[in-house]
Amino acid sequence: MSPLPGFPERLQRALLSPGRRVRVGARRLRRWYVAAEVTLAKRFGLSTQEDRRFFLLIPAVGVMGGVFAIVVEWLLEAVRALLWGESGSFLVLGQTAPLWRVLAAPTVGGLLVGLLVWWSKQPVSGQGTALLIESVVLRQGAVPPRPVLVSTLASIFTVGSGGSLGKEGPLLRLDAMLASWLAQKVGVGPHRVKILLGCGVAAGMAATYNVPVGGALFAMEVVLGNFALEIFGPIVAASVIATVIARAALGDVPLYAAAGYELQNGWELIPYFGLGVLGAFASVAFVFGVRGGRELFDHARFLPLWLRPAVGLFLVGGIAVWFPHVLGNGFEGITQALSGQLPLLWLLLLPLAKIVATGLTSGSGGAGGMFTPALFVGAMVGGAYGVFAHALWPFATSPYGAYAAVGMAAIAAGTSHAPISAILILFELTGNYQLILPLMVASITSSFLSRALYRYSVEEESLRRRGIDVSFRMEEAALAGVEVKSLLRQDPEVLRPGDSYATVVDRFLRSHRQRLFVVDEQGRLEGAVSLHDIKHLLQEPSAVSAVVAHDLAVPVGGVLNPDTRLHRATEAFAQSDFERLPVVEPGSGRFLGVLAKKDLLAIYSQEVLGRPAMLATFVSTSAAGSRDYVELPPDFSLRLVPVPPSLHGRTLAEAHLPQRFGVRVIEMKRPRPGAPPARLMAAADTRLQRGDELIVIGPTAAIERLERGELGVDEALAHAEID
Repeated sequence: MSPLPGFPERLQRALLSPGRRVRVGARRLRRWYVAAEVTLAKRFGLSTQEDRRFFLLIPAVGVMGGVFAIVVEWLLEAVRALLWGESGSFLVLGQTAPLWRVLAAPTVGGLLVGLLVWWSKQPVSGQGTALLIESVVLRQGAVPPRPVLVSTLASIFTVGSGGSLGKEGPLLRLDAMLASWLAQKVGVGPHRVKILLGCGVAAGMAATYNVPVGGALFAMEVVLGNFALEIFGPIVAASVIATVIARAALGDVPLYAAAGYELQNGWELIPYFGLGVLGAFASVAFVFGVRGGRELFDHARFLPLWLRPAVGLFLVGGIAVWFPHVLGNGFEGITQALSGQLPLLWLLLLPLAKIVATGLTSGSGGAGGMFTPALFVGAMVGGAYGVFAHALWPFATSPYGAYAAVGMAAIAAGTSHAPISAILILFELTGNYQLILPLMVASITSSFLSRALYRYSVEEESLRRRGIDVSFRMEEAALAGVEVKSLLRQDPEVLRPGDSYATVVDRFLRSHRQRLFVVDEQGRLEGAVSLHDIKHLLQEPSAVSAVVAHDLAVPVGGVLNPDTRLHRATEAFAQSDFERLPVVEPGSGRFLGVLAKKDLLAIYSQEVLGRPAMLATFVSTSAAGSRDYVELPPDFSLRLVPVPPSLHGRTLAEAHLPQRFGVRVIEMKRPRPGAPPARLMAAADTRLQRGDELIVIGPTAAIERLERGELGVDEALAHAEID
């Protein structure tokens, strides 16, 4: 029986063909998108298209996080079943599998990672949370897709085969990258790109470990370094949506249940404080262990890059022969420590084995997260500490399982320098509110002391090795994301060495500047003339009639390079009394322009205070020679645009450019045979012709749509309002 009775068979094939179904689905999705934008505009007062797109992307990122959590979990199980012969617990597999498989399964996983390294011609390790932090600090939230996709696949091979890293790595990177990519594609501003990247991180973390609150705070504290209220709502929303979807498929129980433990009395906070101190030293040892593994393989230059993951994971398999707990996430080992099933000797040996295995996995080129290995080390260190504490004060302290739970938070906080997210993540992981005070004491102590012992977290350490310093405060990180060349202004008021004294004075009077730069004929910065230095000569112009600009110039201090980050430029302005600093080309000393203090403050206002900044300028010159600077908001442009064919024959009033595209016409240019184009003032009844050009002002994205002749959602909104 045909799928569509009564329709000709040829028509049915056309309607049901894959291409036809895709086109029909795309049109339907487009209608849904338009309807959603109309609803947001009418019901919630989101007047700009960027606002509407931003709020539509928030739940989309949450949905992606939940779906990806399910898919990644399935892929990890598939790789484990393929390489180990069956799925299930790594601890059970390591104890029951034959010796050859314990060695071979991780090695094959390493070979698969090596094939990715060989194919992609780039390393896949060190691309975890560190890559996202780097993107926030230095790239305005833009995450390169290719490295993330390659490292995500490498993470699945690494963790699925038994590599000693966490499964949160691929999920955080993938969701954050797609959130950033979508935000850039739909034209969302850089500040909101960062927020959506944080939404991706929160969704990935929350869906992986069933920690919606901890995932949100992890994104804000570790990746964004910002707790502003404007980012809290979107990140929490994405985290909740991802958690709901993941719970529907993966279950809703605390990952590491630690029921029954509680603070025995107020005095027990003293041993927990001691655990925080011990946790700080263990955290630094963890960071050094990871760094040592990378340095070990860096010195093994005789091994090609593609072979190193196989060698590293083979060594991990060798460790697993004696300590199978180190395989994979270490979930079973943590559970045993929390329930008090591990003897003291294992509690002492397993942290060392896990640190070595993690260093070998990461250092050889494996990819994955560092959060879960840190939890494992924390559980073992805390458990061993709890054994001794309970032996000394049996009636005043809890069993060592409670100390194992608190130790997880202490090491997580010490290795990430993020105590707030560590406290809440461990609270959600264990589901035990009675331990919240010990968690707070140990985590904060470990975080502060570990930072004092070694300033870099485990993620910052991988960036430090590549010469990237992101150990800023929140304000510094916001400014460090912008380079001087992004705010560079041309300086039309430069002096030549041979300019007369009268020319110098005239230039000062016309420009209202306190300092003018002297540039030679080759474009090199020769010096600067300060109004303060010559003001005593203003009353005696005849005495200095032979003086030229070269004679008045003094060496310039506080010179900037175009690649200098703005947080460094701030330091230069703090040591200068002037409003503008020169920017020169490194090496040649060629003068490129100036950085204005007002632009730096505008960036600070926008990125730190969250207020719109006016950065771009265009200039009008009066007959008297004075200049009026009109500031444009970010992402706005003043551009000459050819009239699209769809508007030929219409008047400006009929074109509805402000309603359709959000742009306004300032002037028109109309071609004339054998003569320069005629310049026409824009009027409502001016009819547009073929060859006309419009000088328009408006959002850059809208002007680009006008150039392409696209009818955007804004016109659909206008029709909806009319209806």
